[in-house]
Amino acid sequence: MLSKLTSKALLLAGLFTASAAVAQDARTIRIGLVVPPNQQWTLSAQGFGEELKAATNGRLSVAVFPSSQLGSEAQMIQQIQTGALDMGWLTTAELSNRVPELAALHAPFLVKDMDQARAVLESPFAEKILERFPASIGAIGLGYGMTGLRQILTRDKSTGIADIKGKKIRVIPSAPARDFYELLGAAPTPVPFAGVYDALANGQVDGIDMDFEATFYNKYNQLAKTMLVTNHVMAPMAAAFSARVWRELSEADQKLIRDLVAKQMKLIRNEFVANEEAFRKRLAEGGFEMRPIAREAFTEIVKAWDARWASKAPDLPALRAFTR
Repeated sequence: MLSKLTSKALLLAGLFTASAAVAQDARTIRIGLVVPPNQQWTLSAQGFGEELKAATNGRLSVAVFPSSQLGSEAQMIQQIQTGALDMGWLTTAELSNRVPELAALHAPFLVKDMDQARAVLESPFAEKILERFPASIGAIGLGYGMTGLRQILTRDKSTGIADIKGKKIRVIPSAPARDFYELLGAAPTPVPFAGVYDALANGQVDGIDMDFEATFYNKYNQLAKTMLVTNHVMAPMAAAFSARVWRELSEADQKLIRDLVAKQMKLIRNEFVANEEAFRKRLAEGGFEMRPIAREAFTEIVKAWDARWASKAPDLPALRAFTR
């Protein structure tokens, strides 16, 4: 029979082992974003963190790094690949440089409105593209968020698309956006999100490709004279989790993270759909010149863009049929 002293020692050893296991299992998940703290992506990342912490009694927590604190999106993708960053909520425009199939989501005039954009991101076509993330970027795709449809802002007054020919237009550093503006006769100029305001202010670019919400919150309308309201492309985001880190998680934790991220992605989609018109009105009420441009002005551009991307984005014809 064990002595009382031996029994006590074994009990303490067991408690120490259990405590060490819990401590070892504890993890802080770091999420990087380029958007500012008040933007919905950041708010949802924080909401995800709160729910994850509550669901695991603090064993799993989240640290959110907005405003490009961890670098540009290209730099964050590299960090995700090495496991230095756990997760990024990143534009699919930037991700399309490594997952070319994502270009289908950036086809010009793929969608007519925000409701249709949301439907595309919730479709089997979009879900299928997420399956290519592990091989293409070493990440697990956990779902899609979005921002508003894109418009064109110019430093000088513009009356139509002809006015941007030869002009330097800031785009997300991505091939789909570059090709669209090249076909328009403009000079697409890649600028990371953190540098957009200064680039527009100092004349490094003549205009920018941006949505209503970001224009309002970042005050780009105070630097530009005109917005050409084109609604020419949707602007999705994807939650990309480092595959290296993912393999270290239990199946239960993986499922929990999937479910909670999916909840926040849905919230983001719904928020942007609900608020798109409100942000347009706030810009218009502030006296900002906003000129609607008909889709028909881009008919030949769309045909040429689709021809360029047919081989790289095989889902494009099916997506066109889905939104027609």
